[in-house]
Amino acid sequence: MTEIPVAIVDDNVTDRYIVRRRLAKAGGFGKIFEADNGDDFLRQLKNGDFQSATTDKPLLILMDVNMPRKTGFETIAELESLIAAGTQQPSMVVMMLTSSSNPRDMEQAEQLASINGYVFKPIDDEGVHKIHALYR
Repeated sequence: MTEIPVAIVDDNVTDRYIVRRRLAKAGGFGKIFEADNGDDFLRQLKNGDFQSATTDKPLLILMDVNMPRKTGFETIAELESLIAAGTQQPSMVVMMLTSSSNPRDMEQAEQLASINGYVFKPIDDEGVHKIHALYR
């Protein structure tokens, strides 16, 4: 079985480390790419930096909600525009990764068609299980 390629987009170094460790411990995940903000993620995406990992599996994107400059929601909205324009492949699974339990954030996640789910930080075994379940 091919492992799931992952892009973690989070401005917090510790949070990215915890996600990497949890995914490695759980197994089933392949190359893990990182970006510390939405602009960096979109730049890497446009440059094709994630292509080396995307075999037959869609890229799993774990997107932090609250980041400086561009929120996770703004980043995903821009990603949707790129997909609609035909400049990016639509084969991605997007999950919001956040410590916020704000109902407005959850409502906003539901408004963006490409968001498949919501996982809370710090990620734990239950969060990894949820990622696996939603990815499939």
